[in-house]
Amino acid sequence: MFRIFLRKKLHSGRKTKKRKLLSRGVSSKNRRLFARYQVDQQHLTVMNDQDILVIRDISAKGFCSDVSLRAYERFELNDVYAARMRYHGDVQDIQVKVAWKRQQQVGFELYKPDEKMLNFFRSLLRPIELANSLSQVDAAFMRDLHAGLVWFHGEDADLHIWLSDEEGLSAWQLIADNHIVEWSSVHGLKTGCIKHNNRTELGILEPGEAFKIMDPEADAQRVRLALDVMTALPFPERSDLVKTLDERVG
Repeated sequence: MFRIFLRKKLHSGRKTKKRKLLSRGVSSKNRRLFARYQVDQQHLTVMNDQDILVIRDISAKGFCSDVSLRAYERFELNDVYAARMRYHGDVQDIQVKVAWKRQQQVGFELYKPDEKMLNFFRSLLRPIELANSLSQVDAAFMRDLHAGLVWFHGEDADLHIWLSDEEGLSAWQLIADNHIVEWSSVHGLKTGCIKHNNRTELGILEPGEAFKIMDPEADAQRVRLALDVMTALPFPERSDLVKTLDERVG
């Protein structure tokens, strides 16, 4: 999904008794303020000149990484690094601080982030939030109504997967934050959005009909959103879904 390159150390932290307690695993209050999401090695990585660091979880204010023993000794609490984040080819400069250390894991938090960087991090988290909100609708209910269809429902997201005995995955449709991305083995990839016809002549919002508007061509940003959601899915179907998209996003 994205990579973070730790470019150089800006300044070092100073060891104190309080910080030593944190390194043994005592949590600070700030670490509980933001929801954290577990990720895997294929989803997020952090890199510097000496190590490839695997991100284990991420929040709106930072991330936790597994590190080598050498890196664990090198990173000191309150060390601040200049970093460069690469996300689908786009590059963002950030600064991160070593917030805690425990059992060969290091927690980094954004250091003095401005509103632009906070919004950027929130946008990175949104696909992960959508993916983690999805859960499968009762399988027996779906078999009775739609043979071969698996439905995952979540907050602001629905994922429908069509399976066949002959070819396995034959089609899927993702609706997330009113974006539509769908794929089939016959028609390929399509994107669009959902519009809500719920305004009166005076412009007042009222319950109304929703309808789909499909794009003339697959929209790259919607495809990217779908890939990020699929990559973050905690389901075994993830790998097959990602294969239908990974060649479409640079």
